[in-house]
Amino acid sequence: MAAAHEITVRVVSLEEADHGVAEFWLGEKLFGFTRLEDDELVLRIESHPDGADVVVNARSLAQALAQAKALLEEY
Repeated sequence: MAAAHEITVRVVSLEEADHGVAEFWLGEKLFGFTRLEDDELVLRIESHPDGADVVVNARSLAQALAQAKALLEEY
């Protein structure tokens, strides 16, 4: 089983924040992002061309989602 990784959350611009976009990174790999859909913040998880599994623990994912929400509210 692959090791779980800590998630880094980034909001890179005011324009992206307006669309609810926060990026979720594992090291140097973007694995997902949030965006607003029907006024609801959703998480989209990207598939990787190399077929590698993305493994995160529930605590890290919950913290990252809360951090994304807080960062987006700052803009």
